[in-house]
Amino acid sequence: MKNTWVNWGRNQRCTPDQLAKPASADEVAKLVCLGVAERKKVRAVGAGHSFSPLCPTEGIMIDLSNFNSITQVNQDLMQVTVGAGIRLFDLNERLDSLGLALPNLGDIDCQTLAGAISTGTHGTGLGYHSISEAVIGLKIVTGDGGVLECSAGIDQNIFEAARVSLGSLGVIIEVTIQCVPAFNLRAIEQTTNIDHVLELFEKAIPVADHTEFFWFPHTAIGTLKINTKTSESPSYRSPYKAFLSDEVIANGGFELINKYAKISPHRAQRLLEKQLSTDRKISYVAPSFKVFCSKRRVRFVEMEYAVPLEHLLEAFKNVREITNQLDHPITFPVEVRVLGADQIPLSPAYGRKSGYIAVHVYRGTPIDPYFQLVENILKEFDGRPHWGKTHSLTSRELSNLYPRWDNFQSVLAELDPDGHFSTPYLDRVLRNPA
Repeated sequence: MKNTWVNWGRNQRCTPDQLAKPASADEVAKLVCLGVAERKKVRAVGAGHSFSPLCPTEGIMIDLSNFNSITQVNQDLMQVTVGAGIRLFDLNERLDSLGLALPNLGDIDCQTLAGAISTGTHGTGLGYHSISEAVIGLKIVTGDGGVLECSAGIDQNIFEAARVSLGSLGVIIEVTIQCVPAFNLRAIEQTTNIDHVLELFEKAIPVADHTEFFWFPHTAIGTLKINTKTSESPSYRSPYKAFLSDEVIANGGFELINKYAKISPHRAQRLLEKQLSTDRKISYVAPSFKVFCSKRRVRFVEMEYAVPLEHLLEAFKNVREITNQLDHPITFPVEVRVLGADQIPLSPAYGRKSGYIAVHVYRGTPIDPYFQLVENILKEFDGRPHWGKTHSLTSRELSNLYPRWDNFQSVLAELDPDGHFSTPYLDRVLRNPA
């Protein structure tokens, strides 16, 4: 009996001919060669945290969860080589034990390292970049079963493309990352009127290490989060209060509200509004990864676009207006973050300081017309979609958004000219011009 694979958000599923869990590079190479010989597509899968159909295949699916060990550490250079299938929450803990950390992280840590870098997963901070920017070396099993090693000094053109590649160039089995000394962050979270949040956010963007905000649709309430590097020691946080806030309210209570919203959306919306306090402000100090990342047990589906930073607040204003006009209330907050420009060909932040706007719906809830209306707005600002999240763009549209699109295409043609690692989604966004 074939195994059915389902992603984290429960909006993507497939029944591959083979779901394999190799434990070595040789085993991965054999699976790749088998796929080529039998004309079956080969796809690597991590934690399944992509909402776009990146991974589903009818061919051979390779689960990389056995590739989860640190294989080399250079303490002097603060460089660590690790299996590509390691989960971020595991990697963060292991780096911390070595006195190291990643310079920036997103707000979820259940992804695998390979999945996070392949989709351009990011945190926030104008002076910082996506997780892919920390990658300094890769080991990839290519279509001929060989193992290609690349870095800034070896096959640089391939390396640059492979840092955000959607898994289209081969199976990434090992990643070398440039770390920084472990550090603490002071987190300040303030819930107040959204217009005041916007004022504070705009002032904080150029000066704060990491800043973002959430807006609760159909309300005038927002939450501003500012995280600042500090030499202060971690502060005490009551385990009971932490459990009450993080698990009972943020996860358990929010799950119930979203389930109720399927039955009575407007009553659920009013219930959610009653839970929001406009005079809430908390501050604490903790290791960076414990501040960056939060436990998200309520499953959802997400769309996110990166727009030029100078258009961020105008784009958000338009998203806010269209969201408030929906007949069906939205229970998930809209998330807004910023990121510095990078030089990775398929990074949504390539060549421009960027603002990210993310919208969500509870799992099993129709995404349209909400997502389509928001997408139409963000496309007007030359928005680039997050590769791991839902969107409707094609390669023809995307090619006009990425100045180094042809560079990536040349690497794709070199490493996988016949599309052995492709899927209908990858054909749509990378290969077919229509």
